[in-house]
Amino acid sequence: MSTFIAEFSDYAIHSIEYFIDQIETKLSRRDLSGLTNDKVHKINVSKQHPLASLMGRQLSGSKELFPGVIPGVSVTPGDMTDEGFTLGQSLNPVLAGSDFITQLDTWLALSDEDRQQSALITNDQITTIKTEYTGLATGQKMILQQNEWRKNENINISMWSDSPDMDILMGNLMDSIIAGIQVGQLGDDSKLKYFRYTTAKGLTNFNFGRVLFGTEYNLTFMNTYINTVVIKDDNISDHDFNGTFIIPGETA
Repeated sequence: MSTFIAEFSDYAIHSIEYFIDQIETKLSRRDLSGLTNDKVHKINVSKQHPLASLMGRQLSGSKELFPGVIPGVSVTPGDMTDEGFTLGQSLNPVLAGSDFITQLDTWLALSDEDRQQSALITNDQITTIKTEYTGLATGQKMILQQNEWRKNENINISMWSDSPDMDILMGNLMDSIIAGIQVGQLGDDSKLKYFRYTTAKGLTNFNFGRVLFGTEYNLTFMNTYINTVVIKDDNISDHDFNGTFIIPGETA
């Protein structure tokens, strides 16, 4: 007899959070003040397009449109396609053991935001699974019914500033950052598969009282997902089955 315990998903990367974290980390390692002659100390990175942020401030009547927004970088989801979509042919049953519990402890130690970069699972689910695992009776086991699937994801990175020089600098920085993400920190450990991107440079906008300059990136890559259903299963022993076996050709 099987008893359902929990269901969760994990993936190679949480796309939006992953790229925001990578861009923020790599920008923080650069001497922005020195590169901009002390004009820019930080570049804002968010999930909202810089022009959308400016429009929101404009609609709210704010007199300060630009501070904290420009120069800015946004990471937003793009249009998905069926290209590259693959679904596992069947569920793969895996016996839960100490390695699985160690992974749960690793996730439990993270903040909710950091954990979502690795898995869609909550503290309550982790606690429930660990409690059930610890309380397994003799003959019981915990089974992970796993289904791995992949899809081609699309991400947009938008960069806007108020000078062509800053736009060129940001473009050069982003080209370097994307190259680092593409090959991984050590050159061979990137979490992205079949990564490619296109760039639109030299963009301008005149809607906010001054000329703004922008560069847009469109990235596509293959992401891997695993859906996991955690169940508790009882082994069937000779005492658990009550019935009569009939040999073919015989009558009951």
